[in-house]
This record gives sequence, structure tokens and C-alpha cells, in this order.
Amino acid sequence: MLTHKLHLAPDVHDQDVLCVHTTLPAYLFVFHLNRILGISLSREKEDLMVQPSSRTFAVYAYESSLMQQSWRVVENQCKATQKSAANGLFDQLEQRTSLFPQLDQVDLLVCVNDLTDALFKKVQQITHVISCYRLPNNHVHIKKELTF
Repeated sequence: MLTHKLHLAPDVHDQDVLCVHTTLPAYLFVFHLNRILGISLSREKEDLMVQPSSRTFAVYAYESSLMQQSWRVVENQCKATQKSAANGLFDQLEQRTSLFPQLDQVDLLVCVNDLTDALFKKVQQITHVISCYRLPNNHVHIKKELTF
């Protein structure tokens, strides 16, 4: 009997997206993620830029053709200080901008294909991670925007 197999490349939209709220800066979170999982996430040369505000968001990526696994960590929060125009108590104001405003409590978005429960628990156990959960179903459209 003849059998045929169809091998398809994994669809980017099938990636799991983790929402991470942490007190760590992105580069330190990525350092811990690399150490715990034995991967080599590194910062991309170009950051994501939101046009109207010209704020940039760092992107860290790792792809392994051997393991058929790809990881991407994207900052969701950007902090910028600016001089206060009014005479007040503080001479500088900190302005916080979100890449996805509907996820204003999320600091980092971790995109990975074939996320297992064991990997999910390891990400949750990183020091200073306050919360870590899968992207809610009502925000699935964000997956399409994270493909680049």
C-alpha cells in the first residue's frame, strides 16, 4: 500500500505568544531565558518603530533549524523622559508607551512555536517575573502583527 506524507512549514500564526509582566529590563529577561533554556536569543539590528510617536521597541530573536524552533521576544513597553513645560514639583516626566495598548500591563511578548507546558513553567520561574500567561483569545489578531 502506498502512503504519502505532506510536510508543511509551520505557519507563523500557529506560534504561541506569552504575555510577561516583569520588573526586569528586556535584556536581563533574555539573559535568564537563554541560561535556563540553553538557547541564544540575541538582539535584532533593527527595532520595531511605531510611526506616529517614533518610539522604538527592542526585538530579540533565535532560530534553530536543527530543533525546528524559533523564539522571539518583543518589548511591549517603552519609557521615555521629557522635560516638563510647567513649573511644578518634577522637572522631568516619564512617559510610558505601549506597542499594543490593549495589553498595557504586559512588558514583554514571547513568541515561540511548539510551546510545551515544561517550557511555559520554566519561563514562569524566571526571577522577578510577576505574571506570565498565554495571549488571551480575544487578542489573537496581535499574532498577525507580530509576524515580520
